[in-house]
Amino acid sequence: MLKRRDVPLNENAPVNTIIGRSTRIKGSLVSEESLRVDGSFEGEITTAGDIIVGATGEVEATVTARNCCVVGKLRGKAEITNRMEILAKGVVEGDIQVGELAVEKGAVFCGNCTVTKGGDAGEQGAPLE
Repeated sequence: MLKRRDVPLNENAPVNTIIGRSTRIKGSLVSEESLRVDGSFEGEITTAGDIIVGATGEVEATVTARNCCVVGKLRGKAEITNRMEILAKGVVEGDIQVGELAVEKGAVFCGNCTVTKGGDAGEQGAPLE
């Protein structure tokens, strides 16, 4: 029997808050719902929902979210409860803690990653065959 996978977050997913392309924010952002950054954000982002860093988005922050999809640039520390996806042109630099990580061909990840889903942090998975 096949197990149904969660539908992956994508850059076109519906969001409640959008930081537009020409917008620059410094500070702290707290939200209960999903958000998208197409502009520039520096500081701290905490959301119970999802975060999407669009192709023109640049985030330098400590990020806490349920899911994260990066098409632009994310620098800093991220704690993602479920899934982080770094799409083909996305760049992530920093330390991340995720439930699951997906990196598309052409994406860049430079940093440390701890996967915590399905066990304790750092637990070794089954060997590849």
